[in-house]
Amino acid sequence: MTAAPAERSRLPVAALGFAAAAALSSWNPLSAPFGLAVGLASLALAVRALRAGYARRPSAAAVALAAAAIVASAVVLALTAGVGRDLGGEPVVVVRPGVARGDLDAAAERTRAARERARRELESLEAPSGPRGAPSPGGGKGEPGSAPANGR
Repeated sequence: MTAAPAERSRLPVAALGFAAAAALSSWNPLSAPFGLAVGLASLALAVRALRAGYARRPSAAAVALAAAAIVASAVVLALTAGVGRDLGGEPVVVVRPGVARGDLDAAAERTRAARERARRELESLEAPSGPRGAPSPGGGKGEPGSAPANGR
């Protein structure tokens, strides 16, 4: 016998096994992404097995089980993300309109003097002696007191 009949029987069974794994992992929000990915791969394998004419029953069962696993995983992921839920009740943190802006304005007013003082000190340190980007006096190349180019 050749190896071809043994390979033919493996693809539908593998697709069915992967579909079962996807179905078993589709109910839990932590494993639902795995169920979705494995379900899609199993569906692709099962469709490939059907098109190639391999065993029809395991291939058809794999298609049905993989499709159910994909739908279940997608529903579990959507519900976990909050799609379609109406969150009734009171919010945990209630912020009145304008409160945040008022708090920020009050903080800006408290720190205004310190910010102005720091700005004046910075401007006094950067006393412009010429256009921006011009070398400072005594710091140019070849001037006395400057380090040689090789760092020695």
